[in-house]
Amino acid sequence: MLRERAVPVPGPRDVRILVHAASVNRADLAQRSGTPEPAVPGSPPSVVGLDAAGDVVEIGSDVTSLRVGDRVMTIVGGGLSEHIVVDAALPIPIPDGWSYAEGAAAVLGLLTEHNALRTHGRLQPGETVLVHAAASSVGLQCVQLAKYLGAGLVIGTTRSEGMTTLIRSVGADQVLVVDDDGFAEQVLALTDGHGADVIVDHVGGPYLAGNIRSAAIAGRIIGVGRLGGSEGTLDLEMLAYKRLALHGVTFRTRSTQDKIDLVAALRADVDLGSPVLRPLIDRIMPWTEADAAQTLMRTNSSLGKIVLAVGDAAAENSNTGNSH
Repeated sequence: MLRERAVPVPGPRDVRILVHAASVNRADLAQRSGTPEPAVPGSPPSVVGLDAAGDVVEIGSDVTSLRVGDRVMTIVGGGLSEHIVVDAALPIPIPDGWSYAEGAAAVLGLLTEHNALRTHGRLQPGETVLVHAAASSVGLQCVQLAKYLGAGLVIGTTRSEGMTTLIRSVGADQVLVVDDDGFAEQVLALTDGHGADVIVDHVGGPYLAGNIRSAAIAGRIIGVGRLGGSEGTLDLEMLAYKRLALHGVTFRTRSTQDKIDLVAALRADVDLGSPVLRPLIDRIMPWTEADAAQTLMRTNSSLGKIVLAVGDAAAENSNTGNSH
């Protein structure tokens, strides 16, 4: 349901952005289903959205890094709104040649997967990366980013044979069609017994035991999503024997400064204009069809991001089907 709200006013260190696009995320589904808190602390509880892309239309008195008219993409609580206000250190310039929809589709996934691969995963050139749920929108971005960062062998997993071509198209060297616990032996075989140095898991509990078996000595396992559930079996003996690191990644408990640090780390490490990082968009829908877009996400049938055109942009971006 669309509701009228007062246009937010930026503080001295903030900018106001006129939003043209915002993507649909699984946290939106959780929020709509009745989670007791907004997806991002401090965001209006009735406004969904974790990202947005648009034009800077007002800057605070202390802001020197951005100007009115800049095209930007940003993480934000309550992104599905015509106007948002964020700290000026959060927006990232939209790469030349990208649309607003691509900016909205890319920003949250890039920040999440960079934090997983580089900060927690400590990925080094030539290492093997295993990406679970690689056909999901964030999984596809993880594959792209792992290749960009110099991973040697990138292995993606999926439950659908029909997704293998898509996952390979964004850079995966090998794609495994798997069940809950049937991937460890395949990963070990592909790596001549070495295992995966970095495992980025978007599935969760059901894959935990297999992740421990799949990991290399001193491997790093990063839990990003819990599509399959939040509980699994952890072999503490094997965890210790392999000297593994097990990390969790979320934006829910991060302060504004934490998020600013994530943005700075990404921008220092990655050329966001690289063609290999361009996001895949399944379709663009007007924001008046947010309910239908969220229903589509629940089906797990989209190939890439679902993006909502916001405000006046909605009239110019009717559903065009697969855009990648």
